Amino acid sequence: MHFQIDGPHRVGSTSGGAGGLLPPEMYNPIERVMRSGLFGPWDASEIVTDELPPGLNPGNKKHWGLDSFQIFPNFAIVFWETGWYLTYHYWPIAHNRLLFEANAYFAPPRNVRERLAQQLGIATIKEYALQDCGTLEATQMGLESRVVSTFPLGDQELMCRHLNKVVYDWVDDYQRARAEV
Repeated sequence: MHFQIDGPHRVGSTSGGAGGLLPPEMYNPIERVMRSGLFGPWDASEIVTDELPPGLNPGNKKHWGLDSFQIFPNFAIVFWETGWYLTYHYWPIAHNRLLFEANAYFAPPRNVRERLAQQLGIATIKEYALQDCGTLEATQMGLESRVVSTFPLGDQELMCRHLNKVVYDWVDDYQRARAEV
């Protein structure tokens, strides 16, 4: 894994989804047929070459699979090793609610099976987005209950810790500026 901070922004790189590399019994039948699943299409698109575009895999990791660029305050772009990417937007709509948008982008498919693999990838994006948002809902419920007052974050949660610090600094700067008026 690789983590990198750039001002209020950050990027995390990981090994990716292992699409097609696990034993066949680890996959649903549709995943085997479509060569796609929870992390999108398994086969690299025609835009993927031996050399990554500048900016991807900033840690130069041997088993690189994806980069998640978190652009402060509410936008993320996730680039996958097979040549597709998705974007997330988090829109606060109240102190305890948000609107979550996800969009997927692929190179044009070369055949029907590739198009179906892309569609299966899109359908399964919803699954892990719901998992991610489920943790946000549980965290919010814990905070609102007032039973939970702290959330310890480990080293692997560097990006979350960084976002938390940036938000606190942002709010402090705002409050300081208001106090001076």
